[in-house]
Amino acid sequence: MNRVKIAKYTKEKRAEAGRKYSEEQKKMKYGVASNMLYVLGDTWRNSRGMFAAMLMSVVMNMANALCLTYTDKLVIEFALDISVGTGLTAAAVIAVGQIASFFIYCCTMYSDMVGKNQFSYSISGRLMRKKMFLGYEKTENPKINDMLQKSRTAANVMSNSALDILRDTLLSAFAVLSFGGILSMLNPLLVPVIGIPTVARYYINKHKMQWVWNMADNWQTFDRQLEYITYIGTDSDFSAAKDIRIFGMQRWLEKVYKRVFAKRLNWYEQQDEWSWYHNVLGQIVGGIGNFAADIYVIWLVIDGQIGAGDFVLYFNSIFMLSDAVMQWCDKISAYQWLSNNICYAREYLEMEDCSAAPAGKALPDGKCEIEFRNVSYTYSGAENPTIKNISFRLNKGERLAVVGLNGAGKTTLIKLMCGLYEPTEGEILLNGTPVNAFNRLEYFKLFSSVFQDIGVLPVTIAENISGRKAEDTDYRRLHDCMKKSGIYEKVMSLPEKEHTRLCKTVYDDATDLSGGQMQKLALAKALYKDAPVLLLDEPTAALDPIAEQEMYLSYAQFAKDKSSVFISHRLASTRFCDRIILIADGGIAEEGTHAELMELGGTYAELFKMQSSYYNEGSIQNDL
Repeated sequence: MNRVKIAKYTKEKRAEAGRKYSEEQKKMKYGVASNMLYVLGDTWRNSRGMFAAMLMSVVMNMANALCLTYTDKLVIEFALDISVGTGLTAAAVIAVGQIASFFIYCCTMYSDMVGKNQFSYSISGRLMRKKMFLGYEKTENPKINDMLQKSRTAANVMSNSALDILRDTLLSAFAVLSFGGILSMLNPLLVPVIGIPTVARYYINKHKMQWVWNMADNWQTFDRQLEYITYIGTDSDFSAAKDIRIFGMQRWLEKVYKRVFAKRLNWYEQQDEWSWYHNVLGQIVGGIGNFAADIYVIWLVIDGQIGAGDFVLYFNSIFMLSDAVMQWCDKISAYQWLSNNICYAREYLEMEDCSAAPAGKALPDGKCEIEFRNVSYTYSGAENPTIKNISFRLNKGERLAVVGLNGAGKTTLIKLMCGLYEPTEGEILLNGTPVNAFNRLEYFKLFSSVFQDIGVLPVTIAENISGRKAEDTDYRRLHDCMKKSGIYEKVMSLPEKEHTRLCKTVYDDATDLSGGQMQKLALAKALYKDAPVLLLDEPTAALDPIAEQEMYLSYAQFAKDKSSVFISHRLASTRFCDRIILIADGGIAEEGTHAELMELGGTYAELFKMQSSYYNEGSIQNDL
């Protein structure tokens, strides 16, 4: 792959990046202190063992560092002038250091194996819950999905880096005080000589991180695209795997992957180049103080002012203080980056969802009437509405068919009706009451729906249909629904029958259903729920015309006592409905019974005659 040319980060770009960074920081809802307290509180609530391990690790690391420093001094003094007291003291210090090392190991193992995973699963679970309870409309919004992508990154940062940074900051602070105190006994000026250059390095790192953070939005899209291409290209999605092989998309996907990766690599290279300059400069600046302090201590030895043991103590203390200050500054410079990540996760988790919605009015009993009053709907980012000023009524117990060409807005209409979308304009009423007056989760209970995109869960067929655990499933009702939907014989032919698990991507012994069988399964699920309103969005698209006709005859029976809406491209299948609505250009073009619309001689009649001709035996023979 050809190397991507790196765009130079000019003075103008640097100024623009700084301006954007400052603007972004102003938009952040929470500050560094608030976010750090949030992580500590979250750790205490979800992994107290991790919290205790962090504190224990700080104490033991500090004890171990001091023991190591004094061990060298005591051992040299003992070797030069053998003394029982000095030997016993050295042995005691070594023993304490060994005990501290053991506890450090235990704390590290617990944090890595238990604590971090416990914390990670906790926040990942909350992100998953938020995703499921968010309004469906938000899940299709690219900006919300970008927020989720950042939140997932933040979850990883919070579980793997946040507590480590907090721990290392405390450890570095204690180390600065301890080794600074040791060197102050020799010469107080050594502390600023070592500290000032390292503080300068902090600002160098801060400048580096400002660019990295400000540019992150530029590669978020590429990361998401690479994740998706990798997912479908590694056969994790069996449905995509079939298309890839049949249509020979392998080379095309490789090219797409390389193209997107090249764009992502461009940013990796720029980040690497930017970081390299700053890291080299930081090493040079930070090394100046160390070099000066080392020369001073060596001169004291030559001058005879300190002995060999003190030389080792102070020489080690110079290194330890320098390292502690650098570690402290490095961690401090990372706090804004860490805080911004935490802020993304917090803001996503605090988004309004359905779980905390007020109780609202009680749902009506019995049959339902749903009315659209001047309803329009525009998708996020779209210029024109998909649904335009539509008004109609689904009467109690009525079987309503919605037909129209692809893209006319039929599925959008269904999603509006069942509460997945909120109208951009107008209102929807349930038995005369605006649907916003009801709790959204409760409102969903009114609908049994079968959409075009059918998904199954990695559980048994029975659990997929009932939506309940196996022991809570009514099997008599389950079998009845499977018979009505036409999937009963297929299920009973399987070795485990209704207890057969689905999703081979999860279970080796699972079964994958065909497209038509999946639609029958989804219909059985809708029947099992037995809600007052039945919504069927192309439920027979994968069935042949004969099987489709048989299902529609059954549908006419089990939808008799319900208000129902049926969407289909095959107009012959809508003849049993009480009323038919033809959607065109986002509005209602024609409305009436099948006979009325045929007599009208409009678009519906034209489409019906056109489709009917394909099932005329003579026409088919002539075409052949």
